[in-house]
Amino acid sequence: MAHPIEREYWVNIHTQGSAWTLRINDLKIWSYGRTGHQSVSYPISDNLKEGNNTASFIFAPLISQDPETGEFLQGPKPDFWVDVSIEAINTRTQEKERLNTLLLRYDMETGELVTYDEPMGSNEPVHQTDHLRTNGEFHVNSPDMLVLGSGESIEAERVDMSFRVFDPIPDFHWRDEATELEDTPLMRHELRQAYQKLYRLFDAGDTEAILRKAGPVWDRAGLLMAGGKSAREYVEPLPIASQLIGMRREPDGPRLEPLRLADDPVSDRLEFMGNGRLVSIRPSPLRWSYPDQPNKEPHTMPFVFYRTAAGEWRIATID
Repeated sequence: MAHPIEREYWVNIHTQGSAWTLRINDLKIWSYGRTGHQSVSYPISDNLKEGNNTASFIFAPLISQDPETGEFLQGPKPDFWVDVSIEAINTRTQEKERLNTLLLRYDMETGELVTYDEPMGSNEPVHQTDHLRTNGEFHVNSPDMLVLGSGESIEAERVDMSFRVFDPIPDFHWRDEATELEDTPLMRHELRQAYQKLYRLFDAGDTEAILRKAGPVWDRAGLLMAGGKSAREYVEPLPIASQLIGMRREPDGPRLEPLRLADDPVSDRLEFMGNGRLVSIRPSPLRWSYPDQPNKEPHTMPFVFYRTAAGEWRIATID
């Protein structure tokens, strides 16, 4: 068992002018389906590993929409910019290290993406700290597809930047087990079966079986974000998560809805991650509502699956 580290890692995202998704190591961190200004900070310790990591910004610089076809016009925009930084926070001293990764805008004369030198909260970019390092170079890997919260997808641009983490963070539990996935009718059928099996566990209130299936995910979160807690110890104090898996029952708490799937697998909207080895259905088919609190927003658990060489479907992460 790996030992807890004394730092927590966060990503800070400031951007304007596009719909977008940020991924770390090709795992979705956050997405935004509008083009207005957005600022987000989010914990990412369990999305990192020791050594090389990649920050990816997948974005659609939307200019207008054709009223007849519904197609979006995209292109260089003077109001587009993105500022992504990684922070390491010492949990004992609260000392912070900030690494600037993606600092991008468009050069409107050439239409090319370029970096700029004025990050949020600083006079100049920082490319090396005690536990983080990057060479400051970004790579355009377009085109790509941006999957929106509704499950719809649109053509998008993609930029990647590599950075190194020097803390001894273990690799992902699925790294050596996950096989490359191909979008076929059989794969879609098997993925549905994985959701259906998981749904039956939630419907039956089988907390122990759910903990076993999601254990590697929550064990890793407990190690990296909760000082070494086990999956059970990590989930138990989380009000929503503990209610959803049946560890806690509230009289007016969430109620599991019927599994929300399209009429046939061909219509399921998929999002692939993990360099083509992880997949999920969007929006999440697992949804809980509040019949006694009709104005309260429902909850979902967006599970992401992988398939082993033996054909077994397992949980890679919950994004």
